[in-house]
Amino acid sequence: MSVSAHVTAAAWRENLADRRDRPAPEDAREGAFNQLDLTGTDQTADDPVGTLEAILGEPAPAHLAAELDSARTGLALATDRAAARARHLAGLAHRSGDASLARLIARCTRDPDTTARRLETLATEGHQLHPCARTRLGWTRTDLERYDLETPRPVRVRLIADPGGVLARSGTDLRDHPMLVGLDLPHPVLPAHPWQLEHRILPAYGDLFATGRLRLLEATVPAWPTAAIRTLAGHTAPGFLKLALGIQITSTRRDISPATAALGPYLSAALRAAGDDSGHRIVADIAGAWLPGSRELTALAREPLAAHTPSGAVCVPATALAATSPVTGVSLAAEYADWHGDAAAWLRAYAIAFTGPVLAKARDGIGLEAHLQNSLVAMRGTEPVAPVTRDLGGARIHVPSVPFALDLPPDSPVNAAGLDQVRSKVAYTLFQNHFAALAAVLERDLGLDTAAFWADLADHIAGLDLPAADVDAYLAPRQPTKALLTMRLHPGKEIETLVDNPLARGRR
Repeated sequence: MSVSAHVTAAAWRENLADRRDRPAPEDAREGAFNQLDLTGTDQTADDPVGTLEAILGEPAPAHLAAELDSARTGLALATDRAAARARHLAGLAHRSGDASLARLIARCTRDPDTTARRLETLATEGHQLHPCARTRLGWTRTDLERYDLETPRPVRVRLIADPGGVLARSGTDLRDHPMLVGLDLPHPVLPAHPWQLEHRILPAYGDLFATGRLRLLEATVPAWPTAAIRTLAGHTAPGFLKLALGIQITSTRRDISPATAALGPYLSAALRAAGDDSGHRIVADIAGAWLPGSRELTALAREPLAAHTPSGAVCVPATALAATSPVTGVSLAAEYADWHGDAAAWLRAYAIAFTGPVLAKARDGIGLEAHLQNSLVAMRGTEPVAPVTRDLGGARIHVPSVPFALDLPPDSPVNAAGLDQVRSKVAYTLFQNHFAALAAVLERDLGLDTAAFWADLADHIAGLDLPAADVDAYLAPRQPTKALLTMRLHPGKEIETLVDNPLARGRR
C-alpha cells in the first residue's frame, strides 16, 4: 500500500477524528482488529500529508508532515531498488526449475543465516500497521542508498577499541562473536554503525579518541541490514550486531540505552537456563558493550540462527511470509499454503506453533514482542517445525510472576507493572501484528476463511493450560491496540485504542 493508504488505514483502525463513524473508503476491505486493506485503491497519487489533513480537518503538525514525507520518499526509493532484487530471485527460481520461491528456498538448507538474511529484503513496506514504516529522519538519499534494507553492498561496521577501559560490558567478550573472530583485537571492542560513528560518536565523544582512551580501528566487519535496519547480519560469518543508530525509524530514534545493552545477555541467559521443552527457540543476545551514560555508544551481539534451525530446515523471517513473492506474485505464505494443499491447515499449524509457547511464557510473566519483525519460523518443506523469537529489548516482564530467579533493575525498560501489560504486549504483537497479517494475505491470495481461522484459534487458546484471566483477555470482545498514528500527533505519549477482536467473535 502507499503511505497515503497506510494513513487512511491507521486512522480507521484508531478511529482518529471519529473516522469509523463514517463509511469505509471505497474498495477497502476490513479485516481482523479493524485493519483495512487498501491494496485495490489508486496508488498513483501518494499524498500522505494531504490525506491526514483531510481526515483531521486541519493542518498536520510540522513534525508529522516531515515524517510522512520521509516515509513517502523512502518507500518510493525502496520499491525501485527492491525490483532489481526481485528480478534476481525470480531468475534463480526460473533457472532452478522451481515454481515458487518457497520451493526454491526449501533447498537452501546449508546456510540458514544467509537464507534468512536474503529473505529479509522482501519486506519492502516495513511495519504493515505504521504509516511511518519507511521514515528515516536524519538520513539523506545517499545514506538511504548506502545503509537501508535494499543496499546492494554490505555495510562496513566499524570497531572501536577500549584501551582505556572506559566501556562497560555484559555477557561474553564481543571479540569471541563469530562475526569478529579472526581479527587481531588486543583490546575489548565496541562495534559501531559507520553512519553513527561519523554523525554521532566522533562529534560527541572526540575527546575520548583524542586522549587515546578509545581508538578507532582500521578493521571493519561486513554486514547486511535486516528489517530492523540497526540490526545487521554477518556477511562472511553468521550472527547479528544490534547497533545504536541515531535516526528516527517509524516513531523512535534508534539509539540503544545502556540498560538494554546490559539486560540482553542477562535475560537471554536466564531464559535459556530456565529451559523450554515446547520447541520454541529464542535467539540469544550474548554480548553487550556501552559507554556509561550514553545511548549513542552502545551495541549488542546476537548469536547465529544456525543454532536454532533443525537439520534439513530453513529459517524464514515472518516479515517475508507476509511479503509478495517475486516468483508468483502472491505472498510467500500463500506459496507455502498452496504447496501444502490446505491453506487453513497450514496456517493453523503455523499459529499453534507460536501460540502455545508464547502464551505459556506470558502466563509466567514474560511477554515477548512476537510481531512479524521479531519472529522467524524453521520450515522443513511446508512444515513449520520450530518457532523462533529474536530481540528481547521490547519484552515486558512482570518479575513477581516469573517462576525462576530474575533480578531486574527497577528502571529496566522491560519491567511490567502487572500482568495486564504482559498480556497486552503479547496480544498486540502476536495476534494483531503477526497472525492478522498472515491471515489477511492468505484470504487475499487463496480465499482463506479467516473467520474460521480465528474461531479455531480461539478454541485452541481456550483449551491451553492458562489462567482464566489470560483466556478472558485474549478472547475479550475488544483488545487494546497501539494507536501508532495518534501517537505521532502527540509525541511522547503512549496511546492505545480498542479494536474489535475476531477471536471473541469466533469463540465457540
